[in-house]
Amino acid sequence: MQTALHTYDIHGIVGVVSAAKLPELETFRVPDLARDPEIRVRTGTLSPAANGHGTPHGSRRIRYDEGFRRFGFGVELEKRDGGYDVLATAFLARSPHVLYTNIVEPLLRWTFVEKGFALVHGACLAFGEDAYLVTARTDTGKTTTVLRVLDNQPGCSFISDDLTLVSPEGRILTYPKPLTISRHTLVAVNTPLLSGLERAALLIQSRLHSKSGRRFGLFLTRTGLPMATTNAVVQFLVPPPKYPVQRLVPGVKLANEARLAGLIVIERGDDGEVRLSDQEALDILMTNSEDSYGFPPYESIKDFLYGSERGDLRPLERATVASAMIGKPATLLRSSTRDWWQRVPALIGGTAAHSAATAVPSPAWIPAGSSGMASVGAD
Repeated sequence: MQTALHTYDIHGIVGVVSAAKLPELETFRVPDLARDPEIRVRTGTLSPAANGHGTPHGSRRIRYDEGFRRFGFGVELEKRDGGYDVLATAFLARSPHVLYTNIVEPLLRWTFVEKGFALVHGACLAFGEDAYLVTARTDTGKTTTVLRVLDNQPGCSFISDDLTLVSPEGRILTYPKPLTISRHTLVAVNTPLLSGLERAALLIQSRLHSKSGRRFGLFLTRTGLPMATTNAVVQFLVPPPKYPVQRLVPGVKLANEARLAGLIVIERGDDGEVRLSDQEALDILMTNSEDSYGFPPYESIKDFLYGSERGDLRPLERATVASAMIGKPATLLRSSTRDWWQRVPALIGGTAAHSAATAVPSPAWIPAGSSGMASVGAD
């Protein structure tokens, strides 16, 4: 068995031990864990078996193999008491962004649900102790918006850019993955600490890892081509432009946790502002969260991941988010000029004042013993 070299502890909730370095989890690196990890990742040769996309081996194991042996995308997942064991082809260790994004992150998503948390697709900014989720469909302009707000609002702290960890009580925990940027993102901030070589590389990286590149890749997934392997090869040759927020906004304030105070949905279109109901806000946030898991092999392994001994985890994930968002103001901001970075702080200021003036007790219909988890909105 391989010796694990990289250990991560995410807020003491989920531990990951991996034979391959996982840059997206670098903030959570620890020397060791005082408990068994929920997720173990090994790399090596898959066991002899017929190739297949999402081939099950009983209810506790599944295999996804595109048939290139150690030179392609292949993975075996096995459920065990308290977590998962992962065996990935050695090539995936050379493409760690793909290993993390396409295997480890989906495992984390559903492991967090079993632990009573939800990993939602949304950035998060803190003003004092109040946290505001900012969500959007993929490639709308969320990262640029977040960076410009941070760059222009001294009182704003960074919690997360792509994913945010939410408890049913509305507690927000940071999940600070490196930010994937583009040339457009870079020119939007004042003093990013990127070298000349990094700026030059961005010319190629932006084209390859752009919105159009992602759309083309998703289109090709419907052709039956080995897109997971292709994606791993591309990201091995040209890694995506990912940087910690401190490199992009020097001196940025970081917040480890805060309490959820509201949700902002940004969308391209005719300028406007629409107040959303709890149900509308929940539907949008859950749709955006699912949309972020579109690339193979997720479609082939998702039933395996959210099917647990407790039953289907999807209603539990939805109920966790619904409970956190009860009574929190939610607003849809449409813009034809992508000026969300100017409108978000003003909206938050107005929302905070309105919330203070109209504060009401928590709904009495949340059942006792549910840890604040609402049943409304669950599938």
